[in-house]
Amino acid sequence: MIIMTIFVGLIILFFIWSFMEKRIISLTQYILDYKGYNHKSKDISFLVLSDLHNKRYGKNNKTLINKILDERPDFLIIAGDLITKRKPCYPSNAYDLIAELIKYCPIYYAYGNHEQYFEDLTRDRISKLDKKLISLSESWLLFKDMLLKLGVYLLDNESILLYNDNKIKVTGLSTSTDYYARGKIRKLRQEDLISLIGKSRSDVYEILVAHNPIYYKEYINWGADLIISGHLHGGLIRLPFIGGLISPQLRLFPKYDSGVNSVNNKHMVVSRGAGDHSFMPRFLNPPELVKITLKAK
Repeated sequence: MIIMTIFVGLIILFFIWSFMEKRIISLTQYILDYKGYNHKSKDISFLVLSDLHNKRYGKNNKTLINKILDERPDFLIIAGDLITKRKPCYPSNAYDLIAELIKYCPIYYAYGNHEQYFEDLTRDRISKLDKKLISLSESWLLFKDMLLKLGVYLLDNESILLYNDNKIKVTGLSTSTDYYARGKIRKLRQEDLISLIGKSRSDVYEILVAHNPIYYKEYINWGADLIISGHLHGGLIRLPFIGGLISPQLRLFPKYDSGVNSVNNKHMVVSRGAGDHSFMPRFLNPPELVKITLKAK
């Protein structure tokens, strides 16, 4: 009886801790060297927001907005899953957040699996009787149209060259939802990457925003200098000295769950994400906003 009472108490404590932890967003900072391609190259500082899933911090998201603006980023990268599938994209907390932030810095928005869900929805044949799916599809199209009118750069397998002096290229990789499925991991071949985003360039610093981090080696082989990912939510429950426990695809101890992975001065930064969806818990894993500073050599 005592053991059962202790067990129930620990479960209650777990959920209380998780509930409180989800309400606090942390800031993680990384400083990385990068090769400047011009003698005028300067340091660049930007923020990464990933896996927000329409979450709101404070009234009208003021807490999150102020935290972002306090860092005075040169630009903001959204690394996917700003919205949540099966819920309207517009109107939404996500849109209101972007509409406010775009007043202060450029925003580059790459897709995650939840955005890809909506893209697939607009391409599928939806029964005229399924009014909910039709409404969701229309909300996504309106969301994208409104973002473009705000001046947001949608990097759906698209690239943009930043700063002529620095020669930094940002590419957003969008893959089909098959690459996020549970069960057997689908291979991502170099020809698949090239067909989606073209070949990398050797005369620029390549930033690849790729939501799913499990293809780290494939991204490096493609030619990325810096990969920005999310998706794994830090492994949901983090264990001391071990790391994340489980991925959204129900894989135990995911390898690239957070932090920086580096090889030959090429890096992948994985965000633990700023939100959650469904009934995903978080434990010893506070929501995260990432700041990256690129120091020009």
